[in-house]
Amino acid sequence: MSEETKERLLTVARRHFAEKGFYGTSLAAIADELGITKQALLYHFRRKEDLYAEVLTRISDRLMRFVRMAGYENDDPARQFEHIVLSIYHAAIEHPLDSRLLMRELLDNPSRADSARNWYLVPFLDGLTGVVRAIPGLGHVSEPMVFCFVYQLLGSIEYFVVSTATLNRMYGAETYDTIRDHFPLELQNHIHRFLRASGARQERVDSP
Repeated sequence: MSEETKERLLTVARRHFAEKGFYGTSLAAIADELGITKQALLYHFRRKEDLYAEVLTRISDRLMRFVRMAGYENDDPARQFEHIVLSIYHAAIEHPLDSRLLMRELLDNPSRADSARNWYLVPFLDGLTGVVRAIPGLGHVSEPMVFCFVYQLLGSIEYFVVSTATLNRMYGAETYDTIRDHFPLELQNHIHRFLRASGARQERVDSP
């Protein structure tokens, strides 16, 4: 299989997993859409789990790239975190299938959790919470509180993105566009409220 064919395969698989979930996705349907045999697909991905793992790994890697933005020297950690969250939001708007797939994974995974060998999003979640904990003045904030704060932010982004089509039809394109444009501002406000309430030193956070 050429690199181009592999990329096409992963693109089609990503869409199928996002639309139908792990259990609703058929390798035969993916192969048929690509115009190859199921046997040819299985030659490169021996099980549906292997193909799914590759798709999730790529999503995780894309998310981790945002976390690595926090490596800039002499940059304020609070500003870094805010920039990462906004970058994740804009990427989710641009690639809504990733959000749908991740939401599907949360719905489908409980029946596979006991046998799961890899948790692809753990490095991303740990990295993002680590950025928050590096913000001056948050040393007293518990790890569960930081995790809940980060998870709420991510959850609001993913939920908003997967409901885009519904919101568009419920309220119309003009209203939806206004909400979409305002959403990152509210993410920033939520971050600022948390930092203020937690006593973080944020001389630069509240500046325009």
